[in-house]
Amino acid sequence: MLVNTSATIALLAVIVYPYTQLALAFQPPLQHALASKSSTSHLHSGSVLSATADGGSDMPLPFFASVSEQGSAAPEVAGSTTVTTRLPLGTLFDSRDYIFNAATNVRGYEWTLKETDELFDDLSDVAIGEESPNKHRGDYELSQIVLVPMEWDRASYGLGGRYDVHDGQQRLVTLCLLFAALRESFRNENAPGVDETIEELTSMLNPPKVRKAAVLRIELRKRDNEMLRRILSPDLVDEGKGSMKLNILPPEDWKGLSLTNARILTNYSRLASRVAELTTEQRLCFLDYLIEHVYLLCCVPETPTIARNIVMAQGKGMNTEPIDDFKGLVCFRYTLNEEDMYSTFDKWDTLASMPDAEVGSVGRDNVASACLLRASAALQTKIRKNDEALALENWLRQDLIKHGYEGKEFYAKNIEPASRALQLYRDGSFDSFEFISKGGKETADLQSTIMMRLSFLRGLTTGIASAREAEILVLDLLLKAEGDSHKALALDELDLCLSSVEICALWMAVLRPSPLQRHKRCFDILDILDSGVLLDDMADVVISDDEKTAVREGISQFEFGASPTGKKLAVTMLQRLNTQLLMDIGNKEKTFSHNFVEHILPTNTYRKYWSEQWPDEEIKDAWTHKIGNLALMSRKSTAKESNNVFGEKKDRYKKETAPLTQDVADIDTWNKYALAENHGKHLGLIGKIWGL
Repeated sequence: MLVNTSATIALLAVIVYPYTQLALAFQPPLQHALASKSSTSHLHSGSVLSATADGGSDMPLPFFASVSEQGSAAPEVAGSTTVTTRLPLGTLFDSRDYIFNAATNVRGYEWTLKETDELFDDLSDVAIGEESPNKHRGDYELSQIVLVPMEWDRASYGLGGRYDVHDGQQRLVTLCLLFAALRESFRNENAPGVDETIEELTSMLNPPKVRKAAVLRIELRKRDNEMLRRILSPDLVDEGKGSMKLNILPPEDWKGLSLTNARILTNYSRLASRVAELTTEQRLCFLDYLIEHVYLLCCVPETPTIARNIVMAQGKGMNTEPIDDFKGLVCFRYTLNEEDMYSTFDKWDTLASMPDAEVGSVGRDNVASACLLRASAALQTKIRKNDEALALENWLRQDLIKHGYEGKEFYAKNIEPASRALQLYRDGSFDSFEFISKGGKETADLQSTIMMRLSFLRGLTTGIASAREAEILVLDLLLKAEGDSHKALALDELDLCLSSVEICALWMAVLRPSPLQRHKRCFDILDILDSGVLLDDMADVVISDDEKTAVREGISQFEFGASPTGKKLAVTMLQRLNTQLLMDIGNKEKTFSHNFVEHILPTNTYRKYWSEQWPDEEIKDAWTHKIGNLALMSRKSTAKESNNVFGEKKDRYKKETAPLTQDVADIDTWNKYALAENHGKHLGLIGKIWGL
């Protein structure tokens, strides 16, 4: 049964994803998978699924959608099991039953000397602490590790099993370093039985199998694995006179190493020095205790998704978010060439570092937000917190199917430009966009108008929770405007679209529709934008006449000054109104960074003047928090200034640069008639700008 691209995407989301979670855990190396990706993938016995990029010629299903090479029926997902077993280190580090891999773990080896010393102190205190009340108190529990089964090539490695480490990487690597330090401490001794002990420890870290390929107990990403490999193998050099030592770099040569390699050498050196302080008898006693009495709780769920949920439920991995899992997928799971993997990984690291314009970094939060916004736009769905990891991967798969490229291209074409655009937008650095910075004098007025609209939208989407969904539209438009010269959205088209998004965001902020309604409205607008047919009356498509009436009435009745959120909305709207007034008289350069509003009629009317002007408490309360009673200010007013009589306030208003605030200074008395007139003036300006 052949289907087109859209059908393929839908089927992947509904059918393939749950099945491939298990398949990915046992998936062959990417080189093998990609080499065979041109073959047809059988999702069910007797059914064939393929994709077409343009709805025409068939395109083979990508490698990541393959469930099994044999084309067997998909496994049942319901009732999947998680096995938890309490095992001593002697069992975990014996034979090849437990071979660990942390190559796809986005977090590297991060333990410092502090954590390494704490582990050594705890274990040695229980095992050999002469004065310690804890000595030989019984078994020592090293808590739980979470492992997911991976593919194991029995023909190459014999009987055994390989596991992806989702929780426990730090402890497992440090335990391997400790066993290696113990092994090397015996190497050049002549005490009885040390050769057997060295062989025992070597087998624990590099478990042998006759006629089979060598394998280490644990492996990290290749770039970060070199020093660990030398230590565990072990890679030895002859110092002369029969003395052997590990072939590792001296401290003065660590500068060029990756951070993980440097940490491994640092921690190994510390453990080696700590072990060297013990007598031979103490070391043997210590080793026996580690093998026989130190336990790990090994939790083995069937899928990575279940594993991550377990880790998060334990309160661990809280600094590992869905965006970090997504990073691993893009850089390693869906990128073939190893050099490209690390190149993409390094670029992502730089991009997600603390915001710094000189190095081109925008911060992890901006990268995460940009990815979620683009995923929501691509999938046209509201992404719930618990669904972020799934949604991001579905977005990635959908895009790879459509364009036929790998993770490295996906990063370059989607993640990096979206992250940079979002950072500039949220930072208010609108003149850094190319469509602004490269514009000429003939488009200066249009550029000023666009920046005014962006500033207003930024205030709404970053400050008003109910308007945040509009950021989906803003980011989409910014990327379209920053596109290739022959595809980029023209400035007049961008201005037209932003005007419509302004109205949509205002509808969200004032009327506060449900999240589902807000998302649906955004997706409807995206469909119009993607159609390439922009209408002069876009606003009429974005919001109905009834909704326009409701928004106008909502603004009129809104209690802006009654809450922090209302004040933020008032500041954003007043900035926009004042900027528009200045632009109408030819001042195209002025923008307002004023972030404060003051109640002209104060909330506290204890002064005689106010009680005379506003004798009716009910009328006063009805008008106090309306937008017509708020003045945009360049600084926060003191309580005395805010509660002062109107004559004193006018002197300050004259010195402000906002036209609407200056206009208040021309009014003689601030009573209900003056306030109502000013309120109507604001509503009139709002109606003129947005057609409300």
